[in-house]
Amino acid sequence: MRKSTIIAVLLIFPLSIMWSQTITNELPTDLIQATIGTEGKIVIHQEEGIPFLLDAHIEMNRRQRYFDGYRIQLYSSSGKKAKHLALEVKGKILVSFPDEPVYISFTAPFWRVRVGNYRNKHEALGLLNRLKREFPNSYVVKDSSIKLDDL
Repeated sequence: MRKSTIIAVLLIFPLSIMWSQTITNELPTDLIQATIGTEGKIVIHQEEGIPFLLDAHIEMNRRQRYFDGYRIQLYSSSGKKAKHLALEVKGKILVSFPDEPVYISFTAPFWRVRVGNYRNKHEALGLLNRLKREFPNSYVVKDSSIKLDDL
């Protein structure tokens, strides 16, 4: 009894796979097609609302003024002389790296000096390694005030 069950399953399984692999000549209108040379065709079926959602997403990104990115923090301190020291750090950076944008910010009670505009942390590491010679305590930080125009 067991052998006949196993044989029946082994015969039915390949047949079910063959029936599920039907090819139709008619393609629905809600799909994206691409032909890659003579190698084959890629067909992606999508719901009717997908193009509308993609357009809405693109428009939202256009309106967004700032995005999350990375900068290198060179200085952060509080106190009476913190602003003066932050301005000194900015001056040193502008002399050593004139092409890099430098930002001074004050979020009570800290004055911070940051440099660069990067989409990801990996991009910032090149400049960080060069800055470490002059500013050994510098490090990469996430920053949400990067403008797309600054890149």
